[in-house]
Amino acid sequence: MQTFLELTAKYIYTKYKEHISDLCVVLPSRRASFFFKTALAQAAPEPIWSPEVHAMEDFIRSLSNTDVLEPINLQLELFDLMREQDPKLDFDNFVTWAGTLLDDFSRIDQNLVDTGKLFEYLGEAKALERWDPKFLGKDLSPTLKKYFSLWDNIEKTYHNLQKRLQQNKQAYTGMAFRKVAKEIEQIAKENKCHQFIFIGLNSLTRSEEKIIKTLLKHNKAEVLFDSDDFYMEENTPNRAGAFLRKYKRTWELPEWRWQQNLLLTDKKEINVIGVANASMQGKLAGQLLQEIRAKDKHAQTAIVLPDETLLLPVLHSIPDDIPSYNVTMGLSFRGTPLFNLIDLLFEVHLTGVTQLQSSGYKVYQYHHLSVSKLLTHPFIRRYELYLNDQPEKTQYHGMIPQVLDKMVQENKVLITAQELLELSLHHPLFETLFRSWRDCDDIIVALYDLIELLRQVYTHGRNSIETEYLYIFYTLVKRLDTIFDCREHKISVRSFRKFLYELISQTRLPFSGEPISDVQIMGMLETRALDFENLIILSVNENVLPAPKRQESLMPYDVLREFGLPTYAETEGTMAYNFYRLLQRAKHINLLYVLPSDTYGSGEKSRFILQLQNDLALRNTNITFRDLTAAVEQQETRKYEEDIIIEKTPEILAQLRQELERGLYPSHLNMYINCSLQYYFTRIAKMQEIDEVEEQLGADQFGTIVHQVLEDFFRPHEKSGEPVLAGHVEQMLLNLPDKVKQEFGKVTLGAKPERGMNYLLYKVAVEVLQKYLHNLKTSDELPLYILRLEQTLAAVLPVAVGDEIINVRIAGKADRIDLSGHELRVIDYKTGKVEQNQLRIKPEDVELHFLTDVKYGKARQLWLYEYVIKRMLETSPETLLHNAQHVPVQSLNPTSGIISFRNLEAGVLPFDSKNIGGSNEVEIDFKTASEKILREFVNRMLDPNEPIRKTKDLDVCQWCAYRGICAR
Repeated sequence: MQTFLELTAKYIYTKYKEHISDLCVVLPSRRASFFFKTALAQAAPEPIWSPEVHAMEDFIRSLSNTDVLEPINLQLELFDLMREQDPKLDFDNFVTWAGTLLDDFSRIDQNLVDTGKLFEYLGEAKALERWDPKFLGKDLSPTLKKYFSLWDNIEKTYHNLQKRLQQNKQAYTGMAFRKVAKEIEQIAKENKCHQFIFIGLNSLTRSEEKIIKTLLKHNKAEVLFDSDDFYMEENTPNRAGAFLRKYKRTWELPEWRWQQNLLLTDKKEINVIGVANASMQGKLAGQLLQEIRAKDKHAQTAIVLPDETLLLPVLHSIPDDIPSYNVTMGLSFRGTPLFNLIDLLFEVHLTGVTQLQSSGYKVYQYHHLSVSKLLTHPFIRRYELYLNDQPEKTQYHGMIPQVLDKMVQENKVLITAQELLELSLHHPLFETLFRSWRDCDDIIVALYDLIELLRQVYTHGRNSIETEYLYIFYTLVKRLDTIFDCREHKISVRSFRKFLYELISQTRLPFSGEPISDVQIMGMLETRALDFENLIILSVNENVLPAPKRQESLMPYDVLREFGLPTYAETEGTMAYNFYRLLQRAKHINLLYVLPSDTYGSGEKSRFILQLQNDLALRNTNITFRDLTAAVEQQETRKYEEDIIIEKTPEILAQLRQELERGLYPSHLNMYINCSLQYYFTRIAKMQEIDEVEEQLGADQFGTIVHQVLEDFFRPHEKSGEPVLAGHVEQMLLNLPDKVKQEFGKVTLGAKPERGMNYLLYKVAVEVLQKYLHNLKTSDELPLYILRLEQTLAAVLPVAVGDEIINVRIAGKADRIDLSGHELRVIDYKTGKVEQNQLRIKPEDVELHFLTDVKYGKARQLWLYEYVIKRMLETSPETLLHNAQHVPVQSLNPTSGIISFRNLEAGVLPFDSKNIGGSNEVEIDFKTASEKILREFVNRMLDPNEPIRKTKDLDVCQWCAYRGICAR
């Protein structure tokens, strides 16, 4: 296969053999320039002096004799000039649109737009926009005034910027192009270059067109295009040839070189392969490359990545048996772990809040999530390991886990820089990460310090890639340090981040490799003027290839069209040309795309694939077109056991017995009934949930606050024995808001009740407690004697299990035991909604469902309370009744009930115990029936033939901490 550059090299050598070293050759890119030099060396039979070979932009820079400034320097120059027009211009606001405005200026100059007419047109357009009958005779708002004043000042700013740059012999890219186009007549006469040869160009700006046409007029240039009949046909709708068709029609070249008929005649194999997701493309590209190399180990192959984020997946998928390959695109610094660390550092400083303290001082506080993510980053973890290996710094060993644990223990939703520094004993790492940033001087110092700390870690081992990251980042910070005068510009953290990220987005980590390797990994733009026999192009999806329709300009679309400035239509035409030109000489083409998914608009085939399928492949019978789908072949299958079964070994049975002797509480009983596996994880395996910082009050914490407030109100009456009367309740109501806020602070620690969802929950807590106390004040429960609060009730029940007697401790912690009239009540508070029908059980359900059905959970709780309190009245009534000496024990009616704070109208909901032991034939008293049920449960629990397994009721799993283990 003869490539386009080989064709041009032979032609140029043959035609200009005598003057070869005096030529000036211009190509679309530096990569194409390198390949051309190689092709020219192969075309020449003897050694020659190379001509000057440039990429187009480098060529213009060399002719302009100006220093083309970086975008950041330009933005600062622009800001100084715009401040002259508007002294109140805010820098943070300016940086959001300054880059786009400079790009507009550059495009205006590259396309030789008459700026006088352009700005006059813009001014008239904005004047029309400003005119509105609704606002006649009224002043514009400050925001609108600022908006229109910006447009009024743009023309002045444009001319002032050009004037300042010209004085300093500087320029931006478009300005350099306009300067060369303006002086091209003089350049053509004075330049010592024998001939300018332009190779493989396509979408030229007007300045480039003028430069080339002027050189052609002076017989100082030759243009060599690479075009094909397929997209050069007149009246074809294919945008790929839009620019070249115009040049061919209007330039009046003596001869059009070259136009071939490759796409419509050559034999080609095109495989369109759909894959399930983006990352899978890298794996498939590696397999396709291996297949190509198996047929011909010297096959020229290009893996083309329109989406640069796929570079690492592709590199990881290159087969080990490929000795060398060249990566031309470089790894974006944004894709490195170090960038992620820097991003997290800015997140810490930008998501914090300023909190007014009681002393009147404002304290800056960082959010716990940002701090945790930063401290658990791999680079920081690696530094921690390094620090723990330093014997002379034992005071800092385990520093980071200790800080993170302390934040969880104290529920630090927001934590100040000072607190973090004190927790870390003012270690330099924490000083660097969390010292407050006032301006960009502080940021630069922090970044230098961070680089130095990490350098200590990564220069002591085989960490060449991490060291490279650090070095490149150091150069970026150094550049910003030299550019900025922080005292003059007063750049905020947010603006500094924008500048830094702009630099980072332009930075690539270069890969060393053999430039003329058989395998090339490159971006789409780098393929210009290059040809490969084998192609693997990834991400051939809409909105990737071609890119989405975006107008990255401050100018309205109609202005762009009116003055011939590029829009997305021209961008699509350029991309279409690059795509089809790449296919012209290729023989084996693999186009990978992501298949459609449930997400709207994702995975849509590129229009280029549809054009190949429905146009080119039908017209060229030598094309073999296949539409394929990649399938994942599973080499090894493992059987997944859906159920988790734990047999009751002697060791587990011994642990279960210990738990029963320690205490069978209602919560344990319900947990075992609902899911014996959850009981096993909690009580036997002792698997604990990971503590986390809670920003928002959880349901359990909300219940704790309500319980604690009522306990604090009733505790003095428990101690004194004085009954609760209406006057006492009235006093409780007066103190309620402050009491709730006080308990809120104790429970939530760092999660304050003054803001967000917590404020609403605080209000809800006050409201439900007010409602309860109002109901209590007017109820017939008063006078109410408080006997016990948060008291554990317990009774021992001997149970025969086989030949063994086990003393099971039936226990329960009651929220409140009180006496109202002759009713001795065990009260349980519920912040959720409970209704009376949940506390009733039919006689026929006692044996069948009472110890198996989830719905009887609350009834079982009250049943155990009632059983235990009746046992205690028989054996040790004095432990309960020290505040109820005025009532004979025989006259007491022991009951249990629930107060539901979401069903307060119902009052105390009693447990309906009359059906326990009741049946149609024989009635057994409550105590005997309860003991019979409990003995059956204990025997079932200790039955070695009934294994521990997960529940089949998925509702139980909804809030279970272990559902991840069970794959629920």
